[in-house]
Amino acid sequence: MDKPAFITAVAEILEADPTGLTGNEAISDIGNWDSLSVITFVAMADADMDKIVDAERLKDAHTLNDLAALVGL
Repeated sequence: MDKPAFITAVAEILEADPTGLTGNEAISDIGNWDSLSVITFVAMADADMDKIVDAERLKDAHTLNDLAALVGL
């Protein structure tokens, strides 16, 4: 998965429109970043990218770019 596809996938998790998203946006400003979104993100990272997300690093993620860094993008 490349970064644009990743941003689109995260926008879908957040139930947001991915149009115009660059990665610098705060997660909380894009959509509904709640416990269900977090679980869905972790599952997507594991299933689609074969990455295990570190919970402590996820807790400190604030932007889409932060999330991308967690999965090696």
